[in-house]
Amino acid sequence: MILRNIRSTPLRLTIMLMAIFIMSSAASFTAAYLVIKSSFDTALADEIDLKFATYQAIENQGDLLERLLLDSRSANPELLILQYRPDEGAPIANVMRIPPRNAFGVIPESAIDHADQSIADSYLARSARVGQGQLTIAQTREQIVNMGEIMLSVVMIGLLPALLAAAVFGVFVAGRAKAKIGDVQRTLAALTGGDMSARVPTGKESNDLSDIGHAVNKMAASQDALMVSMRQISTDIAHDLKTPIQRVAVLVDQIVERTNLSDEQARLLHQASAEVDRIDKTFQALLQLAQIEGGAVRDRFATTDLKQITTDMVEFLDAEAEDQGYVIRQQLVGAGPFTINGDRHLLSQAVANLIQNALRHTPKGFRIDVALTTTASHVILSVADNGPGIPKGETEKVLRRLYRMEKSRTTQGNGLGLSLVAAICALHEAKLELLDNAPGLRVKITFNPAT
Repeated sequence: MILRNIRSTPLRLTIMLMAIFIMSSAASFTAAYLVIKSSFDTALADEIDLKFATYQAIENQGDLLERLLLDSRSANPELLILQYRPDEGAPIANVMRIPPRNAFGVIPESAIDHADQSIADSYLARSARVGQGQLTIAQTREQIVNMGEIMLSVVMIGLLPALLAAAVFGVFVAGRAKAKIGDVQRTLAALTGGDMSARVPTGKESNDLSDIGHAVNKMAASQDALMVSMRQISTDIAHDLKTPIQRVAVLVDQIVERTNLSDEQARLLHQASAEVDRIDKTFQALLQLAQIEGGAVRDRFATTDLKQITTDMVEFLDAEAEDQGYVIRQQLVGAGPFTINGDRHLLSQAVANLIQNALRHTPKGFRIDVALTTTASHVILSVADNGPGIPKGETEKVLRRLYRMEKSRTTQGNGLGLSLVAAICALHEAKLELLDNAPGLRVKITFNPAT
């Protein structure tokens, strides 16, 4: 979940801006600290140089030793360390020992031998020849250390609340942007799945994400209008040609019954009659498909036993399947009940279409498995065969009206069987899946149980 959120562009942008803010703030405070530190170091160095000048001005060695002894006894080693090592005689110092420095340098507490004396954490020190000995003066850097700690506290007190506020605001904005992007993604997924009524929720806000939502809605409305127009054209053609085709069928039958025909003429007329009958069934299927997609049959819904429907269809088609060398096996998984809300006639047609489709595309001698399964929340119907199946690239296409795969063009059918099944599933708010049976096809339909 965390990795998924980090992949969110708005959140990544927020993190990036916060990182830039932190780095720029850190750079500013660091630069300010270095400037102030340099000023303090310069002031300390000037003060040490002034002390050296004072001692170097004493020409008499005895007076120098007396002054150094007096100063070393009065100096607080936490603020100032004096160490004078004369060429002859005992050293004068207010600590046990401090390492000499030929130039200005920082000496930490750990480098100073101070016994149990209390001293500062670090000193700026310098050593030089004064009189007849080596003088080392070390001035505490405590004020510089304290200044650094104060500036760090200022950074922590001032920067952290700002960062926290920026983080909360950034996460809030990123969450809203992610929600809007999620709305667009869900709408596009629904449109891809065939739900042309899906739209992106839009409010009165005016920003780039709202513009994208309006653009998606405009595209969806255009596609929906196009699909409605195409369906209407198909319905109008089917409706307008239904009567003329039926008249042609009647005329062909009359010719066969009332005239003396040669065997060849009779054979041709029978073929013509079969073709007219196939065209009539195609138009009937188109009209039924339009009726189903329009939702006009929803008022016929009632509590229906899917087990009884499946059993009836298997028994009805079993004799035909057996004559052709097939075996249809029905299987029930779960204690039931297998009841759903739906139209019995359409559900029967869906089951019959799936079984007939399996018989049409499965080599003779194979078995067709029809299974019903109940779970805690669903009733699942599946029809599986061991035929050639459907290639991955054709899965969505076979649900289109009148679509037939190249290898199926020589078999019976009109390319509307699975389209009708898909429309019936959509009407019943059931999930239709075309799965690989390895080999063959397994059609899985998941229904909501009756309430």
